[in-house]
Amino acid sequence: MIGLFVVQSANGQSTATAGNGLRGDYFDGTNFERKVFTRMDPQIDFDWEGRRPGPGLGRSYYSVRWTGKLYAPTTGVYKFTATVDDGIRLWVGGKKVIDVWRLNDNQTFKGDVYLKAGQYYDLRVDFFNDPLGGSISLFWIPPNQTAPSPVTGNYLFRPDFQPPKPAAPKVVPKPVAVKPNVQPAVARKPPVVRATPKDTVTRVPVKTPERFEGLKTGDKLVLNQVFFAQSEYRLLPESYAELDKLVRAMTKNPTLRIEISGHTDNVGDPRLNLALSENRAKVITTYLIRNGVADGRIATKGYGGTQPIADNTTEEGRAKNRRVEFSVK
Repeated sequence: MIGLFVVQSANGQSTATAGNGLRGDYFDGTNFERKVFTRMDPQIDFDWEGRRPGPGLGRSYYSVRWTGKLYAPTTGVYKFTATVDDGIRLWVGGKKVIDVWRLNDNQTFKGDVYLKAGQYYDLRVDFFNDPLGGSISLFWIPPNQTAPSPVTGNYLFRPDFQPPKPAAPKVVPKPVAVKPNVQPAVARKPPVVRATPKDTVTRVPVKTPERFEGLKTGDKLVLNQVFFAQSEYRLLPESYAELDKLVRAMTKNPTLRIEISGHTDNVGDPRLNLALSENRAKVITTYLIRNGVADGRIATKGYGGTQPIADNTTEEGRAKNRRVEFSVK
């Protein structure tokens, strides 16, 4: 079940929000003196010049503490960049990565940390603004990228998020050694083995091509390893490896154009199914664009339950029909 947070809207009404992101605790005072409200923020990218961060706070003299979990899609050194007005402190996995707790005028600060692929790390960001308007933007450069990109809700999770447990390895019983009942061998002089050209050949391992290599016009593939939260269009981290393969394939072939299409089974309101399929396709498209694929190369379409590939009368068939696929144009 997704955790809910109460958010005070601009008109003072309370609404419930859910999804990926960080928990933001907003305080009156520059050192977390009095908590005013809490909300879920999908990313840290705010410019409050001449504006209030939320109801109950002024345009100056406030502080914010964001907490949650950060998912690392790749193993390596992650470089973090923060542009702030005024102060910031950043911790990743308990390590302080940036610490500039003083007045600044839209200055940029950097830090880096080593993370392992598939791990979730505790993330904490402290921020304060003193006089005049405040602003803060947090970016990162993962190991497989060269340019900074926003740290978005695809990689951020609320503090109470429980990472999926890895599947238990299959236990294979060890074979029982049976001592053969044979007669003792008579010692003989070992035969002379002469090397032949075949014995000296160096064998080169065969490289297995990635799944999306060699794509051509008319190809249509289901993204079998892309997963969403049930009945939602919230992309799960287990999907990133599959989508990164598609990013690499499109990077290698810059003329490739595709259509991302979302599909559902026939259970429920057809209008809601259509909207769900469209939103899931848009989430995939957004991921590809954020990882360097030009938006003009991707079309997006939702079909709801109008294009089944299996029988909807069985759960196995309905599971196959709930899919996201792409076709090469």
